[in-house]
Amino acid sequence: MTEAISSAKPDTNSLPPKTPTPSVKRLALSLGALVAIGPFAIDTYLPALPTMAADFASTTAAVERSVSLYLIGAAIGQLFAGPISDKYGRSTVATLGLTMFALASIAISMINSVWMLDILRVIQALGGGVTVITSGATVRDHFEGREAAKMITSIGLVMLIAPLVAPAVGTLLIHLGGWRLIFVMLAAYALLLMAIVRYALPKPTTARSSVIDTSGLIHRWKRVISYRPGAALIICNGFCFSAFFAFITDSAFLYLEFYQVDKNWFPILFGANVVAMLAFNRLNAVLLRHYDSHKIMLSGLVGIWIGGFVLLGQFLLFGKPPLVTVVPNIMLVGGLVALTMPNGIASLLHLFPKDAGTASGLSGAGQFMIAGGCGVLVSIFHNHTPIPMALVIFVSATIALLARLYGGAKHDMAEQAPGQEV
Repeated sequence: MTEAISSAKPDTNSLPPKTPTPSVKRLALSLGALVAIGPFAIDTYLPALPTMAADFASTTAAVERSVSLYLIGAAIGQLFAGPISDKYGRSTVATLGLTMFALASIAISMINSVWMLDILRVIQALGGGVTVITSGATVRDHFEGREAAKMITSIGLVMLIAPLVAPAVGTLLIHLGGWRLIFVMLAAYALLLMAIVRYALPKPTTARSSVIDTSGLIHRWKRVISYRPGAALIICNGFCFSAFFAFITDSAFLYLEFYQVDKNWFPILFGANVVAMLAFNRLNAVLLRHYDSHKIMLSGLVGIWIGGFVLLGQFLLFGKPPLVTVVPNIMLVGGLVALTMPNGIASLLHLFPKDAGTASGLSGAGQFMIAGGCGVLVSIFHNHTPIPMALVIFVSATIALLARLYGGAKHDMAEQAPGQEV
């Protein structure tokens, strides 16, 4: 297997000295708030799906499609925003993306059909996905290796507050002014993030862009995905994320329709998964003091695979197992995803210090595109049972684990890709 693209020209330029390391706590808070726009854009309106379906004279499953389409749109946005941010800077690209997100959010608050929702959610996501690039690439601008993994873990802790409170916020906004108020709130949040990008992020985020060659967008992508450990990590991260996103896509059906719980319990049941993710996030911070990222990542992937296997077995064997046995299993899968993902992202970014934005964009695009596709599969094969959801979780976990193993020894050692050495 070719480990580096043969046509890649060695970069003879040396990187400028890194800027002083910014305040870790402030940076984690700022970048966590940026990345949180994705969970807010998805989780806040989950309790509103049945109400929106009624307003659109449609079905909950049809409105669920917009959840997956958001991820696909965000994937496309990240794919192009990564290389562009490497050349023109993180702040400029982030501001443009947030403007697009805000305008699309306002438009969604005025629509009356499912097809308009689908279109505008993609446009909204094109802008919102840029924040993932800004976060990941900014980390790589200032941190390396285990320190980068710790920083991403801290960002994840801040970001996880969003899915913890988002369903409750959505439920409150529905009571106050209907589901349309949710998207007005999202537009206001995007405006707040513009201020964070302008005033809170480290100013020299474009320092590394001036030394990156201009060989073209496609060449940048090929330089990352043609390196075996890089491609393996992108696939692994994508399907690891999909293992939990399949649940997110079908969560409204699972709890509100299949188990017929009261809608006021939805934020609590959904929030239980976020509590587990927060706990495993903190566990990861502790483990990183003693173990390398790749070892933690492998253990987490094995645990996700076991959790997916048990969950699928429950629904296949019992049809409708007690909810009290299903919720802890989903919490375990979600928690282990929160433990695994920061290590996977940090390992990938370490390989490509000179193409951090491109690598971050491909990783984010891979995660969102794969997860969005898996979410669409859950909707397409929906048979009014949770079996399609559980099957997608198990298959995603299997592929993620196999991709991690395919990465090989260079992945384990986290060597930098050829031509990327600083």
